[in-house]
Amino acid sequence: MRPLPPMSEQRPPILARLRHAGFGAFRALRHRSYRLYFYAFVCNQLGFWLANLALQGVMVGLTDNDPSWVGRLFFALFSPALLFAPVAGVVADRLDRRWMLIVCYLAVAATSAVLALLAHSESLGPYSTMALAFVCGVSFSFAGPASSAVAANIVDTDDLASAISVQSTANNLTRVLGPALAAPLIATGRYTSSFVIFAVASVVAAGFIYAIRVPDYDREAGSAGVLERMWTGLLHARERYPAMHALMTASVLSVFGVAHTALIPSFAEEMLGSREAFPLIFASTGVGATIGALATGVEGKPKLRRSTLRLFLYGLALIGFALSPNLVWAMIAEAVVGFFYFSVMTSLQTLIQEVVDDSKRGRVMSLFFVAWGGLFPVGALMMGEIANAIGVSIAIVGGAVVCTVVGGILTLRDRG
Repeated sequence: MRPLPPMSEQRPPILARLRHAGFGAFRALRHRSYRLYFYAFVCNQLGFWLANLALQGVMVGLTDNDPSWVGRLFFALFSPALLFAPVAGVVADRLDRRWMLIVCYLAVAATSAVLALLAHSESLGPYSTMALAFVCGVSFSFAGPASSAVAANIVDTDDLASAISVQSTANNLTRVLGPALAAPLIATGRYTSSFVIFAVASVVAAGFIYAIRVPDYDREAGSAGVLERMWTGLLHARERYPAMHALMTASVLSVFGVAHTALIPSFAEEMLGSREAFPLIFASTGVGATIGALATGVEGKPKLRRSTLRLFLYGLALIGFALSPNLVWAMIAEAVVGFFYFSVMTSLQTLIQEVVDDSKRGRVMSLFFVAWGGLFPVGALMMGEIANAIGVSIAIVGGAVVCTVVGGILTLRDRG
């Protein structure tokens, strides 16, 4: 009988390993500045989901739930990420990232206050709603690269994966709580309250960001212009494998997969017979996405092939959602969709953050926000028009098939 190895060489029991993995997923929270950043992020995101669903509720009521108009609303809200995120990345690499976040949060608070006043006076129309959504989107597009860069700056390198996982988990917890809080407000038409809450939450978030301390970080010197700096960020992403591959994977998921969320209000009415059910479906997405983000945080070093395989599985789950015969099935399927969605996005973001230089982090992360949020409205607008022509379910299935095919091809090509 072989003797047992020394205690120092024995593998820890399974429960101990699980406890260690769980702690590792949250170890970024040991940094005081990251905890404040986390509080700010939760406040802002919780308010965002209340306001986002309220904007959809307003547009649904103004246009009799026309899916093309809801698609246009999503385009107005998220297209600034496509237009301005690359510039925002340059700014984040040149100016104080903390103050950049504070200004963005306060701008969102001001826009939300205007929305609340117009909603209270019943003065919102389809075009004014889209215009104010666009203004909010501009603030989001400048906050995104700065926020990701700040999160990386205030933790140790070893805690970077934990920081991204915790942020993704918080994002998805608010995807659950936000729609749950928004559901009674939307059902009773109290959109003003949602916009007021978002305004207050944004001010509180700005206060938390003001209290953090960001260590000195590398800033790119020189007198190069904005376009040249943007091009430098793109070249840097191409040089740092697998950053560019991760950006391409995120782009496909955003345009053909995530864009289906713009059709959920119409899907709820057309396929399930209940317009008011769409906040419940959004909440189901958040439940699955929370689990997906946490799972990614404890599985170890992310791999590109693992992400592309999950893109393939995401497409299959989305087909299941599109063919849902009832609300319960739709909620379960959308929870699985949410799991793979944030599992893929969290791992891709971690892959990129781990390989880029800090002096170019803002610009490369701005490309990620273009791929994630900037291309999303293109897909939402496209799916809205397709759904208006041939049906919501068919439009969702079409996008899901693209995700499945691309995910399968990329998985087979990448053997790493």
